[in-house]
Amino acid sequence: MMKTIHDCPVSSREMILMIVLFVFGSSVVMGVNSDTRQDSWICLLIGAALCIPVFLLYARIVKLMGDDDFFTCIINWLGEVLGRIVIALLVWYYLYLAAIVLRNFSEFMEIVAMPETPQIPMMIALVLVMAYLCKSRIQVIAQWAVVGIYVTMGIVLLTLLATVSHMQIDYLLPVMEHSRAEITKSSLQVFAFPYAECVVILPLISAVKNANPYKIFLKGLGMSTVILLLIVLRNILCIGSYLMEAEYFPSYSCARIMEIGSFLSRIEGTISVNFIVAGVTKATLCIYSGTLGAAKLLNIPNKLDLIIMPVCMFALMLCAISYSDAVQMFDFLDIYPLYSIPFQVGLPVLIWLAAEWKSRAKKMSFHKTAAQNS
Repeated sequence: MMKTIHDCPVSSREMILMIVLFVFGSSVVMGVNSDTRQDSWICLLIGAALCIPVFLLYARIVKLMGDDDFFTCIINWLGEVLGRIVIALLVWYYLYLAAIVLRNFSEFMEIVAMPETPQIPMMIALVLVMAYLCKSRIQVIAQWAVVGIYVTMGIVLLTLLATVSHMQIDYLLPVMEHSRAEITKSSLQVFAFPYAECVVILPLISAVKNANPYKIFLKGLGMSTVILLLIVLRNILCIGSYLMEAEYFPSYSCARIMEIGSFLSRIEGTISVNFIVAGVTKATLCIYSGTLGAAKLLNIPNKLDLIIMPVCMFALMLCAISYSDAVQMFDFLDIYPLYSIPFQVGLPVLIWLAAEWKSRAKKMSFHKTAAQNS
């Protein structure tokens, strides 16, 4: 019999680490929004705080799901027609997000390492890795995340130690120089990218048996915020706020000045390793969630192997046609909240309201039946 997500249970710890790597994702190289320069770290914390109620909403949806999977519950709560429309919209968001992450990586490699190499071969190589991980199911992805978090955290700590001698505390001043409108806009961009993208985790968290979804989401949020805060502060203190804003890939630019003693320098390649590990994890989770949704739409939930490769090819196509160049890719980040928040917040709120209504109706029916029997 074909494997499904429920045949490969994972632990709460593994799910938390997947959330951390997912949030880490492409942010490790692209960084979080830097329009507010030295105030970027404040916007990061505000964006994380804004995401707390959204994560609690996600956890409540998981709690209401019981033993069913996410997409089955959507149809049960919203009905056959509206439920399938909502699933189709979520599948589109998951796959387009995977394409964006994949394009981030290919643009990064072309700009910093291989300007003469076509992007398509790099995209295909990564898509094959993602397809393999998806075919291996959630348990293997979780094990990859456990290894990946140690690799990425080790590299983050290494880069922090290697840049201590270059840090200047004056780069953090003046604090709160920007207006409230600028701070709010930047915080909303941080909220949308990368935090609220964790809507991708909703179809996967049912693989954790007897889990506390509130604990999983909030721990993942807390750990990822600490990591991103360290990265943002490192970039500001090392290269300054203006250079950080001007650079496409501030973490890579920061790594170029790193040196350990007088014998080890030019270690910016380590940043690429982080991008590969975290970026592949993020894109894989997007593709896997999209595959689960597509299988539900096609009524073949137990035959994921049949559609994993077509789904990956669709994501590859979106990746190839999404942007004409890196400038357009970064310009899209300015309007990304307008595009993504309906998927990240709007659809989950609709699902949650329907779930609460169904749950209350079921309880009232139960009490009414019990009262009649008594």
